[in-house]
Amino acid sequence: LKDSRFILLKAVIVLLLPHGAGIPLLAGCVLSLRALLLLRSPHISTKPSTVFLGQLALSDSLILLQWALRLGAMMYLWMEEEGCGLDESLMKKGESFWWRESVIVLCHQLLDAHHLASLLLLGLLGLEATLVSRWPQQTRSVRTSHWAYLTCSLVWILVLLELMLSMYSRLQNTRTQASSLKLQNCPTSYVGVESGPSLPAFLRRILWLGNLWLLYSVLCRKAQRMNNSLD
Repeated sequence: LKDSRFILLKAVIVLLLPHGAGIPLLAGCVLSLRALLLLRSPHISTKPSTVFLGQLALSDSLILLQWALRLGAMMYLWMEEEGCGLDESLMKKGESFWWRESVIVLCHQLLDAHHLASLLLLGLLGLEATLVSRWPQQTRSVRTSHWAYLTCSLVWILVLLELMLSMYSRLQNTRTQASSLKLQNCPTSYVGVESGPSLPAFLRRILWLGNLWLLYSVLCRKAQRMNNSLD
């Protein structure tokens, strides 16, 4: 029951709420920490759903890393302002601008990586539940902890690869903007860097729709089993 509540909350945060909603993400991080502590118990089995749950809870570490980066950037900017950096050269201003933009882009990309990882891991949980309910005997050889760990490794490789490629592309754009500011002798005010997801939008939409369908089918089957047990 607690696992179901955790999965339901994560599904609502990832599938229904606005991308980057602060309070729901904080609540999800708290529950993820609790789930990780419970899953460390030696009495917990190592079935595939347990592996996927652990990795889903671990994905919230990306949110914690993003918040830590934002806090560090805010402290650095405050110290920079208190240090009276009015006599900085244009080169130092350009470097400071590039650093600020890099942190902003990294924070956006970490949030995006968390969303992608959560989508994929929720999809794996729904797929595993579907296989258990519809083809339990035929898929027994596939539904093992070994394959679950292997699949999770592939998920994290995909997420980290997408994060690095998108970071490289956007940091190149940021460096170009900083160079143009130095050449034009312009003040280094904030210039927004477009940091949307690099994975094609239609693929994310397919993942989103697939997760909704899997969640709906799993909940419907659970409701049917409860009605049958009551009858």
